[in-house]
Amino acid sequence: MNLRILPEVLEDIEQGVEWYDHCGGKTLGDRFLASFYSYLPEILRDAPIHRPVYRQFRRILIKPFPYAVYFRIHEGWVVVVLVWHTARNPMDLKERLDERTPDEGA
Repeated sequence: MNLRILPEVLEDIEQGVEWYDHCGGKTLGDRFLASFYSYLPEILRDAPIHRPVYRQFRRILIKPFPYAVYFRIHEGWVVVVLVWHTARNPMDLKERLDERTPDEGA
């Protein structure tokens, strides 16, 4: 399988980094960014073992931060579609996931 990260995900990450930089100093934002990138090999390697949590979307938590990475498997690709703070409204989460998924019959 191959890994694809939607451009919007980079915006999600940037918002998280900016928030952590503002609240905890530059090193906390850097740690958040490093944590995200450290989970990508695991997502790619273990994608099929994570069960879907909403429609075709699977997730992994970015420890120690309260964020989740949402991804799906499509035609041999693991597609990272969203990075989401876990305290946010679940209905907003579903709406955002739906917005970031093209209508492909999946």
